Amino acid sequence: MRKLTTIILSLILISSVFAKSPHGDDFKIDCSVCHTTDNWTKIKMQGFNHDSTSFKLTGQHETVSCKKCHEDLLFQNAKSECISCHIDIHQQTLGRDCEQCHTTNSWVVGSITQIHQQSRFPLLGKHAQIDCYQCHKSASLHQYETLKTECIDCHLNDYNSAINPNHITSKFPKDCSLCHNESNWQSATFNHNTTSFPLRGGHIGVECNSCHSGGYIGTSTACVSCHQKNYNATINPNHITAKFSTDCKTCHNVTAWQPSTFNHNTNTSFPLTGGHVGVDCIKCHASGYTGTSTECVSCHQKNYNATINPNHVTAKFSTDCKTCHNVTAWQPSTFNHN
Repeated sequence: MRKLTTIILSLILISSVFAKSPHGDDFKIDCSVCHTTDNWTKIKMQGFNHDSTSFKLTGQHETVSCKKCHEDLLFQNAKSECISCHIDIHQQTLGRDCEQCHTTNSWVVGSITQIHQQSRFPLLGKHAQIDCYQCHKSASLHQYETLKTECIDCHLNDYNSAINPNHITSKFPKDCSLCHNESNWQSATFNHNTTSFPLRGGHIGVECNSCHSGGYIGTSTACVSCHQKNYNATINPNHITAKFSTDCKTCHNVTAWQPSTFNHNTNTSFPLTGGHVGVDCIKCHASGYTGTSTECVSCHQKNYNATINPNHVTAKFSTDCKTCHNVTAWQPSTFNHN
């Protein structure tokens, strides 16, 4: 009997050398690893270690019939992608990588929330408690189409229906995160100090609509854009007739309109010294506060014309008053002929 077995094995080996393998020319595994001498179609299930390939068998794959994946004898034709064997009930809405959610142990997903945390839209606050169907309308069909992640994409109805304040008439920006958070809609807050116009002094507590009557986008930070009426109504001194600059910061601050101050020595190119200190502003700025000449004669032309000892007009004196006078007083005047 032993001799017969030896002869059969020898014949198998000889035939394996000259016969073409049904598994392809590149298949290098010895036939005896999987086959027996009793029956060619009887496979030794423990004969081949699938873990030695690029596709290890784990979970339910360990008990699946080889023919489920290997539909023909050319084993290299079997693909390793899940979708090559398993029908994609998600219709490509979640991509082709089934292992993002599923394992070989079971199709049942263990923790959808945990998986969602690794996506481009982690579920935080109230988002972690709502039903999937509220955002994924086709979830009942196991289809999870790609959604936009901006708040307004889901909360446009909340934006449109808000009345305190009315978001539409107030022209609120549609970036909900500026005021709202993921905990709840009601505890809405906005830190104005994070903008380019921090609220200080008298600006704190002012009704938003006072400055944002035209909306909340592109609001000017120039004082006069909100305080034009204050500028127009001021009569002591009258800002319009005096042609004051509309840059309120020149004289006012954010604490209060009064007292207003203006430092002529630091804010202009003409410091007030000597006899100029205490002179009523309108004396020099009768035509307004913009482009006022710093030439002495521009204010003192009458002094020049009225002087008779000596007579400046007939003597044709220079109109550069500094030649003889100084800012302390008109007299005594000096002139150094040398």
